Amino acid sequence: MVIRSSEAEKIDSLRDILSSLETTSQVRPEIEKYAMSLSNRLHALTRDYYASLIFLFTTPLSFHQRLIFMQLISMYPQGSSGIDLARALGISVQSKSIYRDLKILEKQGLVRIDEVHSRLKMAYANFDNQLVNRLVELVQIHGESLRELLKDRKEKG
Repeated sequence: MVIRSSEAEKIDSLRDILSSLETTSQVRPEIEKYAMSLSNRLHALTRDYYASLIFLFTTPLSFHQRLIFMQLISMYPQGSSGIDLARALGISVQSKSIYRDLKILEKQGLVRIDEVHSRLKMAYANFDNQLVNRLVELVQIHGESLRELLKDRKEKG
């Protein structure tokens, strides 16, 4: 079935197209500026994420220190006591190594330790550190598999 349009309809359609093109040409510089702004922000974010991953893998941390750090990142904004961390990671609760590792992580600016009571200290991921901040964001967005891995490890231990 062929639909024929009248000359008046063709002219109206052409006017609509020209009007649309005129509007687009007026808005185009704004669109380009906005697209460039988005592109720059995306580039900055990916640069920060890349830097945080490189930092994580090149920082001289022991296996247990990395586990502790990743556990605290996966729990953010909540913190954990040393005993709870040791239990969650399958490290001996009697060992003092968890506290030594926390002190090392605190010196490197990766965790923050708050004294809640004279016998209770809570450790948190240091969200003030920009690299830790990006790692926390990654885990919050894509970290379900990490949480499952840590949960399975806790159940086996």
